[in-house]
Amino acid sequence: MAVLSIPAVLSGRPHCGVGTAARGLSRSGFSLVEVTLAIGLVAFAIVVIFSLMSVGLATLQEANRQIVETEIFNTVGSELSSTPFDQLSTYCSARFPVYFDNEGVETTSVPNRVFTARYEIAAPEGAGELRRITVSVGYQHDPTETGYKPTKRTFLIANRGL
Repeated sequence: MAVLSIPAVLSGRPHCGVGTAARGLSRSGFSLVEVTLAIGLVAFAIVVIFSLMSVGLATLQEANRQIVETEIFNTVGSELSSTPFDQLSTYCSARFPVYFDNEGVETTSVPNRVFTARYEIAAPEGAGELRRITVSVGYQHDPTETGYKPTKRTFLIANRGL
């Protein structure tokens, strides 16, 4: 048989103790399992984000390298196209190799070089007034090093009577 207290009898409901749960109020909060799962999910998300950052940075560096190489090829190409046709061989011999820093600005200091540009000039058989100049750009390497594959662009220069 249940024993009822005087306040429980007066209020019309049974009273078992003095806790808030016993008075009909619910407790709110997170259990230890819920907190552990939340921390685990956040830690997993942070690990994924940081692992993607290294891939993103590598992609950014590669894109920057390609942009600088394109600037170098544009610079060299415009120089070649503005050189008089009969002076191309002497110009290329005197001009190359050309060294550039990490922003594509020409530098004379070999220790500060990041890019190196070299050339190969050829007169294709039967070309007459046409020269093929292949410019190789090496990133942190000399393009002539064995085992290294430089980026190459070929320029066809025609005698325009300049």
